[in-house]
Parts: sequence; C-alpha cells; structure tokens
Amino acid sequence: MSQPSIALIFNPTARGNKAVKFRQWLRDLPNDVTLIETTAPGSASSLAAQAIKNGFRTIIASGGDGTINEVVNGIGQTNREFDQVLLGILPLGTMNVFARELGISLSIKKAWETIQLGHTRKIDLPLAKFQTDSGLTEKFFIQMIGVGLDGDAVGGVSIKLKRKVGALAYFASTLSALRATPPKLRANWDGGNTTGEWMCAGNGKMYGGPFKLFPNAIVNDGKLDLCVLPKVNKRTIAHAVINMLRGKLNRWPGAIYHRVSELTIEGPIGTSIQADGDYVGTLPLEIKVLPRRLNVLAPKTNKDRSK
Repeated sequence: MSQPSIALIFNPTARGNKAVKFRQWLRDLPNDVTLIETTAPGSASSLAAQAIKNGFRTIIASGGDGTINEVVNGIGQTNREFDQVLLGILPLGTMNVFARELGISLSIKKAWETIQLGHTRKIDLPLAKFQTDSGLTEKFFIQMIGVGLDGDAVGGVSIKLKRKVGALAYFASTLSALRATPPKLRANWDGGNTTGEWMCAGNGKMYGGPFKLFPNAIVNDGKLDLCVLPKVNKRTIAHAVINMLRGKLNRWPGAIYHRVSELTIEGPIGTSIQADGDYVGTLPLEIKVLPRRLNVLAPKTNKDRSK
C-alpha cells in the first residue's frame, strides 16, 4: 500500500460552528490524506517540517492566517523545500485574509475542491528579521506586517474575547492601544526613506479581512506595498473605521504608499510588530522579498503579473 501523499495539519481544539462542521467533514476524507493534529500554539511549524521529512509533498494548513504562517515557516526551515512542496489552505480562522487574497472560498468543501484541482500559483514570500526575547529572529510572513498601533493592538487581543466576538476583539484592543503615545518610525529602502507613526507592508491587497488597504499590490511581482501614516490619533483611526465600513479602507486620509523589495524600519526599542495578525516581536525590522518562492494551491486568475 502506498504512503498517503497529503498531510493535513489542524487544531483539534478549535471551537465554533465552523470547527464542528470541519470535524464532521474530516470523516469523509480520502485515504491519501494523513491527519496531523497540532499540540500547542506554534506547533504547526515543527509538524509541517516533520511531514516533509517523512516524504509528504502537499501540506494543507487548516486554520487562520496564523496557522498558515506557522506551516509556511515549517516548510521553510530549509529553503530548498519551497520548490518541492505545495501548500493547500482550508480557511477556518477569524479573518482568513490570505485565503481571501487568493480567491480561496471560505467554504471548506469548495476550498477542498480547489486543492483537488491542483492549480498552483507562485507567490512572493517576504522574510522578516526582528527582535524577540531570544534575540534577533527571522520569520516568513505571507500577507502583511505592521509596526506600531496594530502591533500593540494584536499583542493586546484577549483570546477569550476573540473566541466570543471574533473580529470585534481587535477593534476593542485597538481602542486600548490608542491611549499610548505613537512611536516615531523611520523606513529606509534602496532609493528612498520616509517617516511616520504607523507603517504596514502588504504582500497583497487585503488587510484585516475583506478590506483592501493596498489597492495596487500584486502577490507575485517581487515587491511589497508600504503604507505609511504620518500621524496616528483618534481622528485618523475614526476615518479608517468609517472607510472600512464603506469598503474603502485604501482611501485613508493622509496615507502614503511606496513600493519596495527590501526594507528596514527603525524606531523606539520595544515597538511592537505584528505579522499575519499575530504579535511576533519588536523593532528593529528588516524585510526582503523572495520572488515567487511559495507554491500555493489556489484558483486560477488573470490578475497576477506574467511569468
């Protein structure tokens, strides 16, 4: 009997109606899929790396953007693996920003159909270096990375509240983060620099769910789109909330955009950084883009830049 070819990594303790339906769906999976349960926050990385060592070449991340981030970092523990592994996505998270970006259905059944079709898109993969309690750390991110207000907001999210109210937990944490004095940030890249009190670099258009913060971003053009707010206060955030509700977050008054392939951001020691919706560390931050490095099973599109 041949070895199963697909490893599906999932959180067995996930709650909510979607998680219940997912567990019911798991019972009908074909024999070529091996189920791998996470054991703790962060364990998806080591599980993905071990699955590859065991010979699996399709790794499915079942969860939200944080789970996908962990799986990608597990695949990337040796760079050569990115050329040999396909990433599948079953979106079960709160925001599912990366799945939305790639046009992957939020329906588990339809997302699985996308995986079965086997169409591969080559996606840029940004690599970030930042400070943690363990020292300087390198980590891939898939969708976006933010410094300042959203780093504080994500870091302060109550997990208990998030399970109860979903995305509203981030809004509550953002209001709390606004009480602090915003940091003075400086970004540098080849050929330019800028300053501001909040910065976020996007690999794609989406931010915080279905909202387009980076309207000109393309996931496979070798660039990140950097959004900079010169000033952060209650008025600018109120404008952001209103524009989000209108579906026009990219019309944030005062926002300035730059396109970069490498980037450094400096500011006060201890300034928070979030990547793909999770707190990861503090400044200083260095980012470089690895063009078209990640192979993702996703619907066909004509919007990507030509090969």
